[in-house]
Amino acid sequence: MSSFLLANAKEVWQAQRIATAVLKLDAWLQSMRSEYGFTGPIAHWWESSLVFCGPMIDWRYEGILSGYVTLFENTENSLWMERARQAAEDIVLGQLPDGNFFNSSFQYGAMEGGTPHEASVDIGLLEFAKLLRQNGDQTWRRYFDVAECNINAYLLGSLWNGKGFQEQPWDATLVPNKNATTLEALVLYQELADRDMSAYIEQSLQVILSAQEHFGVRAGATVHTGTGKHRLAIGIYTARCVCALLRLFDLDPRPILLKVISDGLTFLNRLLARSGTFFGYYGNGIRIANPRWIAPSGDLLRAALLASPHGLTPAGMIESLLHLLLEHQYASGGMPTAYGFAERGASRPYQGLPEFRDVLPVVGWCDKAFRALALLDLDFEGDVTLDVPEESRIRCVWKGQPCLFFEKSESMQLVRERGNDIIYEWRKGTSYPSIYRL
Repeated sequence: MSSFLLANAKEVWQAQRIATAVLKLDAWLQSMRSEYGFTGPIAHWWESSLVFCGPMIDWRYEGILSGYVTLFENTENSLWMERARQAAEDIVLGQLPDGNFFNSSFQYGAMEGGTPHEASVDIGLLEFAKLLRQNGDQTWRRYFDVAECNINAYLLGSLWNGKGFQEQPWDATLVPNKNATTLEALVLYQELADRDMSAYIEQSLQVILSAQEHFGVRAGATVHTGTGKHRLAIGIYTARCVCALLRLFDLDPRPILLKVISDGLTFLNRLLARSGTFFGYYGNGIRIANPRWIAPSGDLLRAALLASPHGLTPAGMIESLLHLLLEHQYASGGMPTAYGFAERGASRPYQGLPEFRDVLPVVGWCDKAFRALALLDLDFEGDVTLDVPEESRIRCVWKGQPCLFFEKSESMQLVRERGNDIIYEWRKGTSYPSIYRL
């Protein structure tokens, strides 16, 4: 599959260029590690965690582990196995006595019980455990057991209500993209555990199918039911539903799944723009132009790549997403989160300097790009490690004032242009900024 996908894009994107982007992302990810896991500030639509920057066992481990597993499968280079095991050990050490994962709530900071984050962690662990078992490595049980504990204690024990998986133990909302992520975890778990999970998988599927729109500009999107009367149709979450359905189709090839996947990809293709993928649509059909996602668009690329062998990917979609990710990658190896946070939620596309949250490279978004790019048949030449990431310097704004964002191998800084004073500084690997004057 991987070789086929790259061959279709090779006239425009040479394998070596994509391989270099993956190596730069790997070097950047390693620069963001601490003793206990991957760190860094977070920007998101819902909230931004700019104060707590410490290690979190959230969906960043889905993309990191899956990316390293794929790289090892395609190259058999032991470095990628070592990277994957290091990340998996973070999770083992980060599991709490009740089965939850330490700091799993991404944008909400240092708290447990994040959805879909804990199920995402399970996906990464189970893909690594599957790789180890296939290679005759008996340590696969160590990582499988951690995922199984979380699945039994939290996903089935606290979130399952007979109709699907809830938003939270105290919130009975059935959110389709969160059920989609759980579905992916359960499909993997069923294979490794030899345990029938079809009842849970089927109900999760029905949650996804019932949330897909069929008419107008929102056709093909899955509604984020957790947004109540606003009924937001969000691109990155629709992409996650598409990926889950593609994984399910490999197990249970029902024709209806291909129709839902095809419609979802058609919707996602309409969101593409050179500056990023549009956030989505309000319930009344008005487009949400800001922010336009950059690094998170890796989930759209993953959906397009996985659907390509089925002939469902719109023409030019893979190339457009590759262009978006590669053209925006920093010298440091990281990628900006978005463009347009300064006018978040507006229907008119933002123009002007990006805002601080836009330019911020976030581990839990860059992993999406890393995972998707790793799916391609990459052309690594010579040593597969890069030196310390280069320094990045980007002009941006914060609260309307011109600033400079600096990323060095050891830190991130936001400096106000007028006066040259530092208003934000975070030293990589630490849990809190050393300067916070935002």
